[in-house]
Amino acid sequence: MNVKQEKKHIVDVLFVLALFVVFTLSALVLVTLGASVYKQTVSYMDENYTARTAYSYLTEKVRQNDLYDSISIGRLEDTSALVLTREINDTVYATYLYLYEGQLRELFMRQGSDIGPNPLSAGQEILALNAWDLEMAGDHLLHITLTLEDDSEKELYISLRSQ
Repeated sequence: MNVKQEKKHIVDVLFVLALFVVFTLSALVLVTLGASVYKQTVSYMDENYTARTAYSYLTEKVRQNDLYDSISIGRLEDTSALVLTREINDTVYATYLYLYEGQLRELFMRQGSDIGPNPLSAGQEILALNAWDLEMAGDHLLHITLTLEDDSEKELYISLRSQ
């Protein structure tokens, strides 16, 4: 019997090893790129969510209270606030939207009432914001500049229909 034994060459082993290394490096690069794209997408979605939520919330609050002479820019303590007034059962109530400790807050109270030593902390936390700027850009146009947590600025214009 003549049994042929095949000789294994070192080149065959090196080729398989090189192929394995190339496959492993390709997989690592693909995972790294995927993680980077995922991180950017999540960051963009968070920023977009915060901006859209702030836009929707502020617009809806203004629309709910868009009666003649019921929307103004005022102050609560030493903080600028969007003041929305409404008369309910012959009593005037005010909703204050303001920024305190990095949060957009809402405080609903009877106008002129005293709610304690620190009324700013009494408001309901709505959304995290770094800063905002309120101004009347015209007779019927409210301009709000929002500074989000990542320090990007967004602008919002709301047309007041009742004035």
